[in-house]
Amino acid sequence: MHRTQIYFEESLFEELKSQANTLGISLSAYIRDTLKKDLQEKKNKPQSNDFSQFSGMWEDRDTTQESLREQAWK
Repeated sequence: MHRTQIYFEESLFEELKSQANTLGISLSAYIRDTLKKDLQEKKNKPQSNDFSQFSGMWEDRDTTQESLREQAWK
């Protein structure tokens, strides 16, 4: 296991300690569990692709089937 040091604002630290006490686990265990759950949720969440940068890129082009066929057979 790797050891690290993290700085928390006092109010957040108190909330973390309170939650850990409620669950009957150590503060370290609570932080590890919370981070594991967050990472797992991010892995399971489907990636949404942002295609907004391509919006309108074909606006001024002739994309009819006939036009595409003509260009394909050149």
